[in-house]
Amino acid sequence: MFSWKIGERLMVFIHDFDTIKESFKSIDLVYRPQVEYLTFIIGNFHQGLLLANGPYWHSLRRFTLRHLRDLGMGKSRLVTSVQYEASELVNSMKKTAGEAKPISSDLRVAVINVIWQMVASKRFEFDEVQVLRYDNALAKYAATFEWVTLVDIFPSMKSILPRPLLNILTKRNDHEHLMDVLKSHVKTSIDEHAKTLDINNPRDYIDEFLIEIKKEKNSKTGLTLSEKDLIVCLADIFGAAFQTTATTMIWGLFYLAKFPDVQKRMQKEIDEILPNGTQVTLEDKLRLPYTEAFINEVLRYSVINRFILPRTVIKDTKIGEYIVPKDSVIFGFTEAVHFDSKHYDSPTQFRPERFLNDAGKFEAPKEGFLAFGIGRRLCMGESLSRMELLIFLTTLVQHLEFSPPEGETIELESANVPVLNMPNFNQKILISVRKTD
Repeated sequence: MFSWKIGERLMVFIHDFDTIKESFKSIDLVYRPQVEYLTFIIGNFHQGLLLANGPYWHSLRRFTLRHLRDLGMGKSRLVTSVQYEASELVNSMKKTAGEAKPISSDLRVAVINVIWQMVASKRFEFDEVQVLRYDNALAKYAATFEWVTLVDIFPSMKSILPRPLLNILTKRNDHEHLMDVLKSHVKTSIDEHAKTLDINNPRDYIDEFLIEIKKEKNSKTGLTLSEKDLIVCLADIFGAAFQTTATTMIWGLFYLAKFPDVQKRMQKEIDEILPNGTQVTLEDKLRLPYTEAFINEVLRYSVINRFILPRTVIKDTKIGEYIVPKDSVIFGFTEAVHFDSKHYDSPTQFRPERFLNDAGKFEAPKEGFLAFGIGRRLCMGESLSRMELLIFLTTLVQHLEFSPPEGETIELESANVPVLNMPNFNQKILISVRKTD
């Protein structure tokens, strides 16, 4: 554990798993700080699922979890939808088989379709303009991401510099464009739902939220939701699914291409358990121990978020052996934990078998694993993400093979994006149709 006064803020970094586990489960570390780079991504700091605090956040999280679970999140009834999207992605990839090219945006669209059908009763076509606009805006944002962190390091810039100059220095226009594209899309979905809303027959999350807004207008609870809250919640959900699960899957495909022995072992297991193209279901999970081990190693090794999303303390608080001053920004250092030899033998090696026991059965990591965070703000979408990773990756490996282009290698170095561990999305990969298909 160490602290670092960065500009005008005291940042505290915790790299020991036991300390992270103990402190992040405490009510004292449930609060989010106001950090500019997250506000740019999500929007209004005081609204939504990721950045809000207090009773508002707790009620909104509980409401969202309840209704998404009722709509099938992480449950077997959602399997058919995930299977369909995985099959459509395979068909799309087959069209460009034999060509060395970057992984297409079709993968990200397929992933977002699963959650968006629960949220808005809609799926996107792979070439739909709306979702491609968001994909392009996200790529532009990622390329300039480091500039927005200047304001977190030196908050006084906002009061000292003229707004036009500040916008130029922080590339704010790129970041606001991303949110404008996303908000425009979700606002259209909300308007369409409002016109056809039947309070007795809610179709999806948007309907449930609109009904809740109507209820609270007539109640005296003191917690009032609005359409703005819904917009930010949808932006949270859309952005998280589009970015994290899809990016983890892309890392997975790069690892398959980089480590052919891993891919062959995974193919062998899948071919034996799911012969003749049998579609994978959640019931097959226990029969696919190496595939499950591969998914967990992808989550450990790729460590999309190098840090758990930051917390703050609203009073002087003891963490470990130290007193951390009020308003400090606290980071759990996920990357340090995932590559700690105390928890993993040869942590810098990609070895799915580390999650298999002597009998060849999958054993979930109990310590030193923070892919979905920890504590009271644990990722709400973990069950859905794991379901998607299982069904998508199994289906892709079942029908396709991934390799480096002839004479080239797959590079696993992270793109230059602070805080996040992003792959080089422009890296080319060769996709081949398996002979068994």
